[in-house]
Amino acid sequence: MAARALAALGHTRLPLRQITTPLAISARTFATAPPKNVEKDGKNDKIEPKRQPPTVLGVKERPIPDRNSWTGRQKQKLQDLTNYEKAFASHAEERRYLVEEATKSYFADAHDMRKHGGKLFEASNKLIRAEKALYMPDFEGRNFSKETVHTTDKLAGKITLMSFVLAQYAEQHVNSFINPFMKEFKDREDVQLVELNVQENFLKQYLMKALVGTIRRNTPVERQDNYVLLYKDISRVRRYLGMTNQYIGYVFLVDENCKIRWTAHGVATEHEIANMVGMTKFLAEKKTIGNGEK
Repeated sequence: MAARALAALGHTRLPLRQITTPLAISARTFATAPPKNVEKDGKNDKIEPKRQPPTVLGVKERPIPDRNSWTGRQKQKLQDLTNYEKAFASHAEERRYLVEEATKSYFADAHDMRKHGGKLFEASNKLIRAEKALYMPDFEGRNFSKETVHTTDKLAGKITLMSFVLAQYAEQHVNSFINPFMKEFKDREDVQLVELNVQENFLKQYLMKALVGTIRRNTPVERQDNYVLLYKDISRVRRYLGMTNQYIGYVFLVDENCKIRWTAHGVATEHEIANMVGMTKFLAEKKTIGNGEK
């Protein structure tokens, strides 16, 4: 009976609509309507960013610059080991980080660039409220005079546009925000720009140190005082700031209390520039009249 059934199935002809070969599946896929995030714009298809802007970024605790020597820092690490609650939380966070890194493709950042063109989302048109905003972490780097600087010292008391560049390709991204920002606020003492040039690769750090003079010559004079060179892997801290892609340039609007109130990335749009300028003026005026945080 089984042989007869198999023989019958062998001579059965399936209707065309029931064929599910890969070629047929591909044909149906190409025949479907375009996704909602694709709009026709003349002859080209315009792909809108898929992600939503973050509602909050940063760390919960107000950053305190670590001015201890290497010996002092090692003693502090030993003391932290005896704080079991703090040590357990640190180990749990480290495990989450290692799992994320292990499951992330080596070419994930490059794939994101090809997929979204360096624009993962459109920046929000609203400030993060001060009571919900978190703090910008402290970064210890070097200035052009090879002096140690802490970003928290620079941020305190001023309204700041803070930029991060981790790859040369990202420079065009941050400059699209920096140029209009400096044009508008370069003469104001209560508003400033702080730039971080970050090199996480251990071998490339030596190359960047050798090119400090070239970087300085290529940096406008009015931007050199607040230019910070960071020779350190900050991938763990970057997660708190939403800087998931090393090839994208990021900017943050930070208030006088070191709280992150707005962020953007990629190449600036006209709306983002207008919002950045308007928000900076609002924060500067609020600080001047001393109305407190809102």
